[in-house]
Amino acid sequence: GGGRGRARQPQSTDARLRAENDRAIAEAAAARQALRVQERQRREVEATAFLAKLDAQNALTRYGARVHIPVRDGCAVVFSDAHFWPRYVSNANKALVKLLPKLRPFLLVNNGDSFDGASISRYPRIGWDSKPTVKQELDANTERLTEIEKAAPNAQRTWNLGNHDARFENFLAARAPEFQGVGGFHLKDHFPSWVPAWSTWVGDQVIVKHRMKGGKYSASNNTLAAGRTIVTGHDHSLWEKPLTTYNGTTFGIDAGTLADVWGEMFKDYTEDNVVDWQSGFVVLHFRDGKFTGSEFVRAFPDGRVVFRGDVVMKAAA
Repeated sequence: GGGRGRARQPQSTDARLRAENDRAIAEAAAARQALRVQERQRREVEATAFLAKLDAQNALTRYGARVHIPVRDGCAVVFSDAHFWPRYVSNANKALVKLLPKLRPFLLVNNGDSFDGASISRYPRIGWDSKPTVKQELDANTERLTEIEKAAPNAQRTWNLGNHDARFENFLAARAPEFQGVGGFHLKDHFPSWVPAWSTWVGDQVIVKHRMKGGKYSASNNTLAAGRTIVTGHDHSLWEKPLTTYNGTTFGIDAGTLADVWGEMFKDYTEDNVVDWQSGFVVLHFRDGKFTGSEFVRAFPDGRVVFRGDVVMKAAA
């Protein structure tokens, strides 16, 4: 009987080894499975966080429609409705380039209609008027905006799309939709140093956009609707309207036109009529994280450009 017991000993050892090996394999498999579960959970957490961040960003920027600029002590300069024209520089434009090195803004906003799109307007030609080509307008914009960039090299730069600016892409999209996504078919492709947007928000206090409400009372209606101080262009007026509610005081600010009111680009459009426009631009001031008020640089038809009561430039009328 004892001999038979000794004969079974190797089999018992082999079984034990196989069991231990099977257990080690099972434990390794379980460990790998646990790692896979952990990795999947980690990726799910990261994906959830990424989507939440993306949703928050999209909610903040309205899917790229808004540019948010942190508030800094100093000033932001807003010029609007420049309608840059070949071989032509307005007095307000000259004053802007002259004053920018002294103002040293942390932000420059081109508030739309820098590009006119005169030759691709949906409106019919007025008589035999002569209009610049798209290429000539793009070149004029490049020249003027490059001068402005050099005058304030440290400023952040945004360009809020205006209705005239939109003519560029609208014209191409309607006539050559097959070229969607091709370089150069977006206006922004030609001006990469300016961040495109529909609106620029300075902190959460001041909104700058090309237009919102229209008409004679647009400044009041804009700040009432926005619930914040808001700077708009489009109407070519240069003024502000305060609104004090139970939540405080905000301002509706019209940013005027950087072009000369009697400039060639408006000649046939206005039919030499009286208009409630003024050439100039706006300076917005901030201190300790708060908006502290606006100032206007005004260009008059007699060639004077006035800022803070002083004639800062005098050109031939």
